[in-house]
Amino acid sequence: MLIGPKGSGKTHIGAVVARQTGMAFLRVEPLWLSLEPGQDGWARVESEVDRALADTDSVMIESLGSGPGFERLRTNLAAKYGVKYVRIKVELDTCLQRVRTRSNAEHIPVSDDQVERYNVLAAEVELDWDAEIDNNALASTEEILAVFASL
Repeated sequence: MLIGPKGSGKTHIGAVVARQTGMAFLRVEPLWLSLEPGQDGWARVESEVDRALADTDSVMIESLGSGPGFERLRTNLAAKYGVKYVRIKVELDTCLQRVRTRSNAEHIPVSDDQVERYNVLAAEVELDWDAEIDNNALASTEEILAVFASL
């Protein structure tokens, strides 16, 4: 699991790892964008992870890592699979700037105030981290792959 604030670069890092290693990368935001009214997004993510792991040995997902729905997902996945947590660390002001300038085609559109609130929660997430990527200055492909090789 890639865990970090909105705009920290989780999608970029996941795409780099997928492209360079062939590891499956499940983008979570497009799943949320495709939900029907009343549908449980966390259950949908879990179902998609299960489906992906039926075809491959590992899958990477992205998340802010906070909230009761995330805790349920994390608990359910950990009961079925070996889960590794990779913290994506970036200054929150940098994250906000990145969110302001990125395309919302595949991201949930949110206001600056919402980004700030979500990112404060994401920055407070404490897990038993398996690895950390400092993405303030956009980690290089080599740096990203070295972190994943260490897992």
